[in-house]
Amino acid sequence: MIQASSFIDIVLVETSHPGNIGSAARAMKNMGLSNLVLVNPKKFPHGDARALAGNAKDLLQHAKVTKNLKDALQDAKYVFATSSRERSISWPSISSCEASKKIVNLANKNQKAVIIFGREDSGLTNEELQLSNEHIIIPADEDYPVLNLAMSVQLVCYEIFTQANQNMEYKWQDFPEYTNKEINDLIEHFKKVAIKSGTVDPNNPKQILTRIERMFRRLNIDKMEGNFLRGFLSKIEKKIDT
Repeated sequence: MIQASSFIDIVLVETSHPGNIGSAARAMKNMGLSNLVLVNPKKFPHGDARALAGNAKDLLQHAKVTKNLKDALQDAKYVFATSSRERSISWPSISSCEASKKIVNLANKNQKAVIIFGREDSGLTNEELQLSNEHIIIPADEDYPVLNLAMSVQLVCYEIFTQANQNMEYKWQDFPEYTNKEINDLIEHFKKVAIKSGTVDPNNPKQILTRIERMFRRLNIDKMEGNFLRGFLSKIEKKIDT
């Protein structure tokens, strides 16, 4: 969950297909957002919305529904309107990446940031775009610069999630790392077996043993891996000695 996510609203304007509402809700929940606002939806509530929402049905249940866009923006501190292209009326524009920085910063200050998404077929009108502080331009190939509504929501929410969690560390090791002593013991064991096996000439090792030591220290070996290697080396050493 994004810190202060309650200060980020996703607003969908006059969505035609209820399935797109459900898909947008699912995209939001994937990225830790929960405030969904629907402006004059054509069909809502609806079974298609629930079906495509998956486990994000709670967002549909708590969605705010308004008759017009101005009502949806009453509590906003800063408003972003999304568009796939530049409009005839010049307006401050920003990339979704840069917008996400502002959105997260506002939310962390407990200030409401709102992102508006338009209709599936025609997007937002010029009048609706002018209710925003900045336009988020979602770039796409010029031959077909039209994104599905839920895809647009997913892209913007992903940028927000990434910005909010930019220092997140992903744990991939399932066993503790070898300690420095255990690494030292493994390296010495490997050197010993390499010399015993005749793979390395102890009188002329060149740089290979130094490179092997560098390799082991670079690998961040965990206890499962390290213990397997120690056992493997012990088996080889036993074969050599017999």
